[in-house]
Amino acid sequence: MAVVRSLRGRLLLAVLALAAVVLLALDTVVFVSLRDDLLDRADTSLRGVQTQVVQQIRNGRPPARGLAADARMLGVSEYFIEIRRPGGEVTPLAPGLRDPGAAPPRVPRTSADAAGTPVTVPAEDGEGPGYRLLTRALPDRRGTLVTAVPLSSVDGTLHRLLLVEGAATAGALVLLAVSGLWLLRRGLRPLESMARDADAIAAGRGGLRVAPADEDSEVGRLGLALNTMLDGQESTQARLRQFVADASHELRTPVTAILGYADLHAQGALGEPAHLGRAMNGITDEALRMRRLVDDLLLLARLDTVRAPERVPVDLAKVAQASAGAARAADPRYPVALDTGGPAVVEGDGEQLRRVVDNLLGNVRAHTPEGTRARVAVAVADGWARLSVVDEGPGIPAESLPRVFDRFYRADRARGGHGSGLGLAIVAAVVDAHGGRVVVAARAGGGTRVSVRLPVTGSG
Repeated sequence: MAVVRSLRGRLLLAVLALAAVVLLALDTVVFVSLRDDLLDRADTSLRGVQTQVVQQIRNGRPPARGLAADARMLGVSEYFIEIRRPGGEVTPLAPGLRDPGAAPPRVPRTSADAAGTPVTVPAEDGEGPGYRLLTRALPDRRGTLVTAVPLSSVDGTLHRLLLVEGAATAGALVLLAVSGLWLLRRGLRPLESMARDADAIAAGRGGLRVAPADEDSEVGRLGLALNTMLDGQESTQARLRQFVADASHELRTPVTAILGYADLHAQGALGEPAHLGRAMNGITDEALRMRRLVDDLLLLARLDTVRAPERVPVDLAKVAQASAGAARAADPRYPVALDTGGPAVVEGDGEQLRRVVDNLLGNVRAHTPEGTRARVAVAVADGWARLSVVDEGPGIPAESLPRVFDRFYRADRARGGHGSGLGLAIVAAVVDAHGGRVVVAARAGGGTRVSVRLPVTGSG
């Protein structure tokens, strides 16, 4: 039962079943063809004997004279020949051509039942071999000539053919089963090895890979796909572990600060109102910092889980205008210019798209010197809404550009300031969820350009 349940067993059974059907069909074709050929030969001899007898009767010769030699020349040694008169008299002809102890054929009651066409009839006693029988009306209403040849040789030949076909078919199926089992074991050996490796991986043995196979075969492509999947899974787990470690590190700082202020208060070091006020302000700042960090983490988690944001028409130009105005009000020391050439309507979540522009302008304030100018531009071209935020700060080092979208990554050597390192990660996640693309590049004359591309409404 275990063999039948396995892939190898099912394939072998399917091949054997198909081969058995094909071999049985071939056996049937050979059997029917040989039977028809043997019957045709018997029919030819019957017609030849009948023609000889009728010719003798027409010439006035005794119908049995010389018939034995002529009949044997037709290739059959036994014949049953008789003439049935209209009055019911039966005249046997050439009795020496048949076995006296053999039962005669069962002649049809009316000559019309077999007239002109050979038919197969049983023996009179129902036990002996069958006969091939042919009747013909004699000229001048002299009666009906009945000619029959026993089918014992035909039956014997067909019986031997059945034995040969049965033995050959059984031998072919046994040979096919043995060779097929060997070929299937050889062909499925890489798949079984991969199954064992997969079981070991599922049991917790990390770092394993399935055994390599020919990449041009289906099994080889399956192994390559499994190895690629395992590589991606390990990479995802590594990023997740790093993300948790970075998040814990970022959260540890404000929590430690808050606990420090609480410890100072418990020790009585904040007895003076001024000291207490500074401590409360510090607690408030650290709590707000922790809340912003938690909000950013929740947003990233939501974007990772739900990839399709709310789809409503949003004018990206108005979003950029509102964000630029808020940036000027938040810190007038950082001038922000706005350049919009008209409406740029996209489908998406307006709040998340506003977060994109706010984060980009917030990065300018957080990581560039005071007085750094920035320009926000929105345009539509080739079915895409293009948003760019360009600043005139010190720029990002070339070696840091490939990692600016990594979570908790900060290129502190090039840019000062403090942040969680989630701003551009949120920008990339939001843009990706909206079916767009974001690129960060260093300007030739200094500064940084962040380009966002989103599909406009109706662009598909």
